[in-house]
Amino acid sequence: MQYAVYYTCLGRGRYQFGENSEELKMIRDELGDFPLMGFFANGEISHNRLYGYTGVLTLFV
Repeated sequence: MQYAVYYTCLGRGRYQFGENSEELKMIRDELGDFPLMGFFANGEISHNRLYGYTGVLTLFV
């Protein structure tokens, strides 16, 4: 079974892509219909840097 988890910054979502979940629709358009869950966070930490307005998609195949 294929599924995914999507972590996105609070600055994204409805403020950047509208209230109709356009960002999630783009993911489904590219990868097809499969179980997708996620949540909002306050950015992404990578090594010694903090990034904002990021989205991370993790696929389990």
